[in-house]
Amino acid sequence: MAKNIDWLRLCVEIMATGVQYLWGYLDIMKKFESLSPHAAEVLEYACSDNGVKLSHYDELVSLCNSLGHGFRYSGMYITSLECYKKALSLQDNVLSPMHSHRAILYYNIAWLYDKLLEYDTALEWYSKDLIISEAVHGRNGIQTAHTYNSIGTVYEKKQEYGKAMDYYKRALYIFRTKLGENDSSVSAVCNNIANIYAKKQLYEQALIWHHKDINICEKSLGENHPDTATSYSNIGMTYYEMGDFQNALDWYKKAIFIRHEMLGKNHPDLEVTIRSAFMAYSEFDNLLIPFDVWLSNTIQGVD
Repeated sequence: MAKNIDWLRLCVEIMATGVQYLWGYLDIMKKFESLSPHAAEVLEYACSDNGVKLSHYDELVSLCNSLGHGFRYSGMYITSLECYKKALSLQDNVLSPMHSHRAILYYNIAWLYDKLLEYDTALEWYSKDLIISEAVHGRNGIQTAHTYNSIGTVYEKKQEYGKAMDYYKRALYIFRTKLGENDSSVSAVCNNIANIYAKKQLYEQALIWHHKDINICEKSLGENHPDTATSYSNIGMTYYEMGDFQNALDWYKKAIFIRHEMLGKNHPDLEVTIRSAFMAYSEFDNLLIPFDVWLSNTIQGVD
């Protein structure tokens, strides 16, 4: 039995380190895709034994978080949620209610409910996170600022733009103060502020903030990063709302190429951008080529 336990612990440790997922690094993302089914089986087997759960707590939580993180950014939101909640159930037996690791899990779970369009549930989990983050890191802590920014995105989707902007401004102040003007966290808030102005039809203001976001993204992350693609897609949406369909299509084209290369053909972020591009493309009266041909050319990098 001891040998079996040692073997299981070794499997968990190997999988916890082997399925790391780094957003924007294609080779590591592909490695996760190939290893994650095996890691999930190891996790399921290990968690079925209460003795193993207690004796291998650190390794199992690490594996839960690694899988949750990878599935989350792969667009497998339900599967990711299951992994994070499994980590939370493991923590219930070990960590105090105000431990900072709980706040991180609450944040990740809230983020997923946001993606699943369950906004009120997302706010409930962000509130749990915020109570701990403010207590542990302070109201001007970087982790707290990430929570402020994410709460703002939920209120934005609920069309409560005043509340959203308040949270964005809190986050922006902290990120600029603690991280400087050119950090990717600053660009993320700039993007969100741009989206608010666009939804309020204040397009010139929106474009100013979009370009602030894009300039920082390209410098800090590079032009081929998935987050940069998000910025390209969002400015495309603003141009579409302005009725400038050619500019919209040009930005969508850049986003589609990156998302296809970096995230794969089945990722939900790519699907959203393709639908947006189709809407812009359909606004042209004289289409030189069908949209499917345009899309194929875009994915292949053909002008």
